[in-house]
Amino acid sequence: MHSSEYRNIYRNEEFHFFYRANHFLALSLLKKFSPKKPKMRILDAGCGTGLLAHRLKQFGKVEAIDISTYAVKFAKKRNINAKIASVEKIPAKSNHFDAVVCLDVIYHQAVKNDLAALREIYRVLKPNGILIMRVPANKWLLRSIDKQVETRERYNINEIKQKLKKANFKILKISYTNFLLLPPAIASWLSEKFSKNPEAKSPLIKLPSYFNNLLSLVLIGENLLLNWIDLPAGLGIIAVAQKTK
Repeated sequence: MHSSEYRNIYRNEEFHFFYRANHFLALSLLKKFSPKKPKMRILDAGCGTGLLAHRLKQFGKVEAIDISTYAVKFAKKRNINAKIASVEKIPAKSNHFDAVVCLDVIYHQAVKNDLAALREIYRVLKPNGILIMRVPANKWLLRSIDKQVETRERYNINEIKQKLKKANFKILKISYTNFLLLPPAIASWLSEKFSKNPEAKSPLIKLPSYFNNLLSLVLIGENLLLNWIDLPAGLGIIAVAQKTK
């Protein structure tokens, strides 16, 4: 992404409904599934501008990596211990982290081999360590927003299950997420099908504050349910997996 997009995210993600809801989900799943330790070592693998890493500090010591120099620059503004690195080659010793959070990363064009990235995450996790991962769902849903964020691939649940198993993870939970965002995404996809030159737009759409807050509450409510149920469809896929050896 261009530096201006990272700047846009840095300024708006604290309040934007998409980030608020998905950060809430990651934090709640980490609280539910993580090793019961007073202070964990956590890696935010693909930290973006660092807000999630900042929120993860409530659980322990947080380190972060991102392949983008712009992302790392903004993460450091939030006092995050962030380094420029790829999830395919994490600069950490084996069996180092209690948890790795990797939201919307392995789908990216910069990740040439998503299975290699999962195996690398497995390597740096301690035995019984937890991975919380999110990826975009539905291969057919590729549209201009995906071009803007440099999407290499969207996934289905069976693909993610197979990749996690090949990387030796034990799957504790896997579900579609952001079900309520799927209908507007389909509407956008259909609109672009009938447009000759769809304009590439930032995924960070700024909405009126009352509508943004309403969406935040609704999506957080949906994500709260994901602690107990799985969803049959959605805009993304969330997975919780454990290193067993």
